[in-house]
Amino acid sequence: MASVAGIFINLRRLEGNTGKRILLRSGDPQTHQSVADGCRNAGTIPVEYSDQYVCQGGVNVCTLLRVTRLALLEHCNQMGANALVDEEWECRISGPKPSPNGAYKVDVVYTAGATRSTSADPRKPVHLEKAENIPGLMTIVRRKNE
Repeated sequence: MASVAGIFINLRRLEGNTGKRILLRSGDPQTHQSVADGCRNAGTIPVEYSDQYVCQGGVNVCTLLRVTRLALLEHCNQMGANALVDEEWECRISGPKPSPNGAYKVDVVYTAGATRSTSADPRKPVHLEKAENIPGLMTIVRRKNE
């Protein structure tokens, strides 16, 4: 009898590992028009920033993209750049795990070109209309950046 119970427990674990995965992408690189007008003839340095979040209750992709983009821009400010061009992002959502807290793992990768611009950076990710949220009140439990 104990072996039958063990089989059901193992099946339950395997079921949990097949949680849904969602891949969202911004599409082609895009530059905000105000930045493009203000950085003519300025060189660019390719930059990439990755964040890994663990969220409970839901996932607000727009908020996570804003936080990651802001961290990338702060990193670029240390290099002397004040704006981003040719921006694109990718977001992978895994979960929720079959536990009482239902945590989602979210990987955000934001790439762009760092440059100097006479116009202020809009501080807004590109192609936000392609970001799909998972309904619920999102709580960020953990953040790991690279």
